[in-house]
Amino acid sequence: MTYCIGIKTKDGLVFASDSRTNAGLDNVNIYSKMFTHDVGDRTIIIVTSGNLGTSQAVYKSIEKDLKNNSAQNLNTLKDFEQIAIYLGKLNIKHSSPDGINTDFVALGATFIVGGQIKGQPQEIYLVYPQGNFIRPADSRPYLVIGEVKYGKTILDRIITPNVKIGDASRCALISMDATLKSDLTVGPPIDFAVYKKDTNKITSLKCLNTSDDEYAKVCNHWSDKVVKLFDTFPRFDWEK
Repeated sequence: MTYCIGIKTKDGLVFASDSRTNAGLDNVNIYSKMFTHDVGDRTIIIVTSGNLGTSQAVYKSIEKDLKNNSAQNLNTLKDFEQIAIYLGKLNIKHSSPDGINTDFVALGATFIVGGQIKGQPQEIYLVYPQGNFIRPADSRPYLVIGEVKYGKTILDRIITPNVKIGDASRCALISMDATLKSDLTVGPPIDFAVYKKDTNKITSLKCLNTSDDEYAKVCNHWSDKVVKLFDTFPRFDWEK
C-alpha cells in the first residue's frame, strides 16, 4: 500500500509519499511514487497510490508527451484544472487496458497533483481512478490518499487555513511516521517536497530515511513529548 500527503498553506505547498510496494508478505519493493516537473513558468508535483502498474504507465505517458511536445502536455495546459483533467484521462486510459477484465483486478490509481503556474494561484487536486477530481475544503486544506487512517488525526488537529508552511512540513513528517509505525505496508524512504508560493521552483526535494536528521529530529521529538505528556494526565478516582 501507500500513504501520500498534499498540504496547501498560505505560504506554499507540502507533499510527502512513502516508497514501499508489496504483493503479499514476501514480495516487497521500493518505488518512488512522486513525480516532479519544475520547468519554465510552472512547478508541478504529483504523488500517487493504488495500482503500481497504472501509476507508472501514467507517469511514462506524461514523460512521453513532454518529450514529443504533444499538443497536451504539462507545459501547454493553461491551469491546474486542465492538468487534473489531463491526468484523469491518462488514469482512465491505463486503468482499463484492452483485453483485461477489470471486474476481478484492481487497476485503479489515485493521484494528488499540485503546484503553481506563474501569475496564477497555487493549487492542489485529488484525481480519482474514474478521472474526476476534487480540491480540498478551505477549512481543511490538505489531501491524503492510500492508508490514511493512521496519519490523518494529526492533520485534522494541526492543518488549518492559517498554518505556516514550516509547521505543515513538520506535521506531514509526523503523520507519515505515525503511519509507518502502525502499517507495515507503508515504508521508507519518504519522498518529501516543499514549494514556497510564487517562487516557481521547488524549494526542497529530499528522499528521507527514518534515520536521517531532518526526519528523526522531528519525529523523535514528537514521540518523546507525547510520552512525557501522557504521564501528566489526571488519574481516575479508582487509581488513588
